[in-house]
Amino acid sequence: MKALSIAPYEGLKELIIELGRNQDFEIHVEVGDLEKGVELASRAADQGFDIIISRGGTAELIQKKVSIPVIEIEVSGYDMLRVLTLVRDYPGKAAIVGFPPISEGAATVSQLLEMDISHYVISKEEEVKPTLKQLLEEGYEVIIGDVITVKEAENLGLNGILITSGKESILKAFQSAKKMHNYFSILRGKLSIAQQILQVEEEGFVVFDTTFNHVYSNTYFTEQLSKTFKASIKTEDAVTEVMAKGEYTTLIENNNVFWKVKGTQLQGFEISLVLFRLQRVESNHKRLSDGINIISSLMNSSPIKSSFIKSNQMKMVIQTAEKYSEKEESIWISGEKGTGKEKLAHYIHYRSSKRAFPLVTINCSLLTAEQWNLLLNEEEGLLASNDNGTIFLKSIDSIALSNQKELLSYLKKNNPKSRMIVSSSENILTMIESGVFLNDLYYLLAQLTLSIPPLSKRKEDIDHIARIFINESNTKYGKQIAGIRNEAIEELENYSWPGNITQLKQVINETVLLADGPFIEREDINYILKTKVKETEMTQLDLTGTLEEIEHRIIRQVWLEEGMNQTKTAERLGINRTTLWRKLKEL
Repeated sequence: MKALSIAPYEGLKELIIELGRNQDFEIHVEVGDLEKGVELASRAADQGFDIIISRGGTAELIQKKVSIPVIEIEVSGYDMLRVLTLVRDYPGKAAIVGFPPISEGAATVSQLLEMDISHYVISKEEEVKPTLKQLLEEGYEVIIGDVITVKEAENLGLNGILITSGKESILKAFQSAKKMHNYFSILRGKLSIAQQILQVEEEGFVVFDTTFNHVYSNTYFTEQLSKTFKASIKTEDAVTEVMAKGEYTTLIENNNVFWKVKGTQLQGFEISLVLFRLQRVESNHKRLSDGINIISSLMNSSPIKSSFIKSNQMKMVIQTAEKYSEKEESIWISGEKGTGKEKLAHYIHYRSSKRAFPLVTINCSLLTAEQWNLLLNEEEGLLASNDNGTIFLKSIDSIALSNQKELLSYLKKNNPKSRMIVSSSENILTMIESGVFLNDLYYLLAQLTLSIPPLSKRKEDIDHIARIFINESNTKYGKQIAGIRNEAIEELENYSWPGNITQLKQVINETVLLADGPFIEREDINYILKTKVKETEMTQLDLTGTLEEIEHRIIRQVWLEEGMNQTKTAERLGINRTTLWRKLKEL
């Protein structure tokens, strides 16, 4: 064992050197108090030291800064007794001043000896000088304390009495150091065995101690998952939760693969250790879907700016959402497409105590039957892996009836701990009456409800929202649009907005891109809105003509709605891409 001892005062250094000659380990001694001691200790690991030995506040500061074990030389009752006996018959006023380990211990001994000595506890170095100045004004002559206190007392002309550590305290520290080193040697041996076993695992394992120092990780974690873990999880909070509650679970995403992170406390060690195990959510390395998105706790930000909301109707929605945010009940958000249901779901999550855990958004309209099976897998599925966070089922009204039944069965059987938020665009009660949506599933997930009004019912918000979008588009395109004319705002307010806020953003985006002047004019808005009116007319389904002609119109409409993306169009129509390609050629 190679030990570095950092002594706060010269006399302690000499005593450690003397007693260290008879020890069976190598010991080097330096003198440094508080920050100077920390500076010396910070280089210890690189210099090959296994352990650090120091005293009082210096030892406490060092432990916070280094990863190797720190053993404290205690100020024993014998040490206190020696100093207090020395000043017992001193006729002047005396006070004990220092950090808690020294000042509180000395005060206890003085009470046992029935000595009338005041004591003052300081928590940081900056408090020493003001405290001593006050004592000087009150007529105190002798200050008993640690190194920093005695030095400052002597600078002020007071008599400083240092509480020194005796031989018995140093020898006890030597014994503790040897025990700690032996323990860590055993631990390193155990970890060596574990490491050999775990290197072949395609799962991540990482271990921290309770001071958040990285103790161990397997190769797969280091090479594949370390960066994602650090970017997604605040280690201090995760370790603290394991120590307080016994476990910690969350989700992270790495290269489109979802990982369940489970934290547990390791047993059988002299110091507390926390293990985090990272397991793939889905088996056989299958990706669930691009329609699933995980936003980690370290990426959170509220997407709704309530100060820009003028509509009383929408203000009520936000106020209700804020009240719902701290409830555990599931929340159903309804509203037309483009009204901002997903943003409201985000707002609820980040207003709640669950904001420290992931928000998992699942776009129900994009999942296949196979992907739903993976999602609902009881042991490995995504819904079983986010106990502390929020699951947002977007566009739940698009789920096939068979998958609704599976989801209902899963929820009733497993009762997930995660809070559920869902959204729908269609009139869900009409769908229930028509038999295309399960009544039981709706009432299970709609314990609390929110309805977002369409943009046409909150036109007083258009001005403010438009200006936000102008700023975003300026940034996107490098434009310098300074504002929008009142006449242009009137045109926006007079439009029906079938696509709601999503469509408003699209209009502003296109207008900013095409505008030539510093302000958006009425003519700019009118030009863009005319194209939107034509698009709206195109979406009005014409049922005249033959079945083949109607089919062609439906295919073309879906194709345009999906941005002319053939893969998404084929999935939505339930046909393969070859069939879609052939039918598009016939248009």
